[in-house]
Amino acid sequence: MFAMKVIVNPKAGGGRALKVLRRAKQVLTNTGWALDISITEGPGHAVEMANQAVLKQVPLITVIGGDGTVNEVIQGIADTQTRLAIIPGGTGNDHARSLTIPLQPEKAAAVIAQGKVIAMDIGQERERLFGCLTAIGFPVDVIDHTNRKGRILGGSFAILSSVWQTLKNLRAYDALIQLDGESMFVKTCGIFVLNTPSVGGGFRFAPHANVTDGLLDVMVVGPVSSWDLLTTLPKAYKGRHIGHPAISLHRAKKVHIETVKPVPKMFDGEIIGMTPIEVNVRPKSLYLVVPQSFPEPGPLLEEELANQKQQIPTALAKVGL
Repeated sequence: MFAMKVIVNPKAGGGRALKVLRRAKQVLTNTGWALDISITEGPGHAVEMANQAVLKQVPLITVIGGDGTVNEVIQGIADTQTRLAIIPGGTGNDHARSLTIPLQPEKAAAVIAQGKVIAMDIGQERERLFGCLTAIGFPVDVIDHTNRKGRILGGSFAILSSVWQTLKNLRAYDALIQLDGESMFVKTCGIFVLNTPSVGGGFRFAPHANVTDGLLDVMVVGPVSSWDLLTTLPKAYKGRHIGHPAISLHRAKKVHIETVKPVPKMFDGEIIGMTPIEVNVRPKSLYLVVPQSFPEPGPLLEEELANQKQQIPTALAKVGL
């Protein structure tokens, strides 16, 4: 039997994470895990929990929550030997989507028992780390609306609803972008600095983004009408927005963005701070548990734990997965 630290955000997904915990808990215990469950009490609490787990040399933290909760845990465990597993329970769940972790709680929990470990890149914007993206412009307005409103709809539907309600105030502004030192001036309504292919609840803005290639993907959206953007965004679920004349994609290790007037920045679904943006990639700085089918090679989690002279049962037949 092996013990894992489980960090749960009870407010994630409009309260969905607690239901996910109940469903995942049965699978985890049936497959032999001893669970040390902690419930967050507010913003920043998951960072504190992750820091404490690292100090205690906890080898595995499982997050049940959304991308914001995953982001907090990343702040505490980056560049350590502590591994991160994700059971999605939030609104967008783009870390899970990008790592091909199932959205169903039982199947995501089963991945932990039979999954492998990869070393994933993360982004760093000054003192802040991110797994999926940092962005400015209309995506910040969308996430702000999603976070503030009472949710009747969940998941990506909540984000799409916010898109519809916020694009009437779409605006463009001048920005200076530097990509690995090369400068360009743009008029833009939104800039995304992406580490993962999936953001915003399944939008594949950078469909070829690779979390292990040591590069960040940058999508710049030029001036467009609200209607044009609204009709183009659904195409991004399958990456079919590429080729739109207002959209350009770039890749770089370092990204600098300045705006004439400071505008808010968003990190993995949380709005923190104002421009400018100063981003660099930190290659392979985070150990993640992913399905065996994920294309990046890595050792099985069970084998890693066995090498540490700890063992876990593999009674997956009990849950029929």
